[in-house]
Amino acid sequence: MQATLTELRRETGRIIRAVEHGAEVVLTEHGEPRLTLTAIKPVDRKAAAAALKAIGPVEFLPRK
Repeated sequence: MQATLTELRRETGRIIRAVEHGAEVVLTEHGEPRLTLTAIKPVDRKAAAAALKAIGPVEFLPRK
């Protein structure tokens, strides 16, 4: 989906609802793409913990 910055100001609710339902919105200014709006995906804590365990022990350098 594409929208201008003016449309974002006028129709914020409609655009945000589209993003919440999975759409990616490219915001344009003077016909040029400027920003992309996407929904933040929730973190799967179990998968993140498993990925960290797979890395193995990590040694941190002492702070200076």
